[in-house]
Amino acid sequence: MAVKYGREKIGEGIHYTTLINKRQKTNTMFIHLITPLSQDSVSGNAVIPYVLSNSSSSYTTVTALSRRLALLYGSVIKGSVAKIGDSQVMSLVSGCINDRYAFDREPITSELTEILTNCFISPYVENNEFYKKDFDLKKQELSDDIEAEINEKRSYSFKRAGLVIYEGEPCAIPVKGDLEAVAKITARSAYEQYKELLKTAQIEAYFVGGAECPQSKEVLTAALTGLERDYAGDNISEKSPAKQELRRVVEQHEVSQSKMLLGFKTDFSDSITLRLMNAVFGGTPFSKLFLNVRERLSLCYYCSSGLNDKKGVVYVDSGVDFQNAAKAEEEILNQLSAVQSGNFTTEELENARLSVINTWRGVSDGARSLADWYFQRNYSGGNESPEECIEMLRLVTKEDVVEAAKSLKLDTAYLLTGKENT
Repeated sequence: MAVKYGREKIGEGIHYTTLINKRQKTNTMFIHLITPLSQDSVSGNAVIPYVLSNSSSSYTTVTALSRRLALLYGSVIKGSVAKIGDSQVMSLVSGCINDRYAFDREPITSELTEILTNCFISPYVENNEFYKKDFDLKKQELSDDIEAEINEKRSYSFKRAGLVIYEGEPCAIPVKGDLEAVAKITARSAYEQYKELLKTAQIEAYFVGGAECPQSKEVLTAALTGLERDYAGDNISEKSPAKQELRRVVEQHEVSQSKMLLGFKTDFSDSITLRLMNAVFGGTPFSKLFLNVRERLSLCYYCSSGLNDKKGVVYVDSGVDFQNAAKAEEEILNQLSAVQSGNFTTEELENARLSVINTWRGVSDGARSLADWYFQRNYSGGNESPEECIEMLRLVTKEDVVEAAKSLKLDTAYLLTGKENT
């Protein structure tokens, strides 16, 4: 069933997008603040959505806000922070059942939108700073999250490898910053950053539901258009330039299983062809990497490839025994060479194509996946639907996939290994 897509500019650097899918039994609102990644502001920005989702000037405690949401049939408001290309995205999201499922058809969605809007533009403030008790709790949670990433070695290796792959670029900055930067944030400094974001950041609002909700749009539009703005301009992510020479980095840590990441740079412009090439290479359970490096040769515990199309980077992520790392890297490059030479069957290509198609067909099943699909495309200046991208994918030929694979250049080889290995 087709999704009804509508997008309009409602202010300087502010857009409101509606995604109507009759299968949706819930209504979800997303508000994103998008700003360039900067070492000076990344940690202060990261804590903001979690503080905003905690209370507001109308509901000054977590308890008060939770009670009000519970009365709205268990509605929720959550905060999050993410990275897209060279940008940092601070988000608030609210979710509730569709009004038609309420016992008396109460206007749940518009009421929740008012609460969400109040959290977004009117947080609970004392003495011109975020309420310190709640802020300190969220600051500690941010520190705990960063420490947890260190303990989860796969995500830690991704972060460490990213520092090398994107060296000198905003994308290299960890989306939550580091413990030292978090320690310096205060309730006042974070509040000042928040006010600056409301003035300068790109603001994107998305409504996903089974039917239009004009009241919600009216509430949110009035609030956003009433903001004092000094818009800094749309966020742009540059393709990551390839290094002159292959960069090799080996880091030692308390790990029993080594983590190897290979970063490839490309200037290939067709992201749909790159997506299919990645599926053939290492993005599916029947890809070259999975069937050969992991299954046939047993060189890795896991081995897959991924694509950051905003930065023009294909990466291979693998878990290996240290003594097999060199062999695994060699075989990964052999499998890339096979794709570059067209050494894959029609069946392999079509299986990869079907895998991508099935993934894209599932986008409309969830509010978050649907909103994220269009957010990703709107960020890059497009608005193609999953169905439109599927039709373009069907036209990609084997020769196109080979051309995309040939554009890859090994840029970075990163290995996280145990301290006993030298």
